[in-house]
Amino acid sequence: MGLRLHGVNLLNGVLPQTRMFGLRRRLLRWAGISVASDCRINGGVVFQHANVSVGAGTWVGRRTEFVAGPGSAIFVGDNCDISQDVMFVTGSHDIGPESRRAGDGRSRAIRVGSGTWVGVRSTFLGGSSVGRGCVVGAGSTVVGTFPDNVLIVGTPARIVRQL
Repeated sequence: MGLRLHGVNLLNGVLPQTRMFGLRRRLLRWAGISVASDCRINGGVVFQHANVSVGAGTWVGRRTEFVAGPGSAIFVGDNCDISQDVMFVTGSHDIGPESRRAGDGRSRAIRVGSGTWVGVRSTFLGGSSVGRGCVVGAGSTVVGTFPDNVLIVGTPARIVRQL
């Protein structure tokens, strides 16, 4: 994590939780993160790398974490509602030998389509993609690709109905 981004994360943690959105946007842009002019990032949100894009009209709840490894971006579309304590993690490992099961590291992008609502404490793993207008149920673990306008829930997340 770069020094600028580290400083922005520290400041974001002490600013009022649901105020000063304009200042947060300016600080995040200064650190290299792409945030739309009217998105609202709440207090305690952490960015590990600058390769994150947050779309117009999007709300990001407190204590959400964007863990985007080098070379693998996280894209959140327009008019999304991301609840609190959501995790976006692009990196993982291949299964290694018995002597060390966490083998070679890998990192894959994550995409969240415009208009999507993500419930509290959901987790998105690398390579996941959720279409436009979806609902991700609270506590779900998103792995894989999901089409537009579906409700997905569970661990691992699965489609439970069309919207």
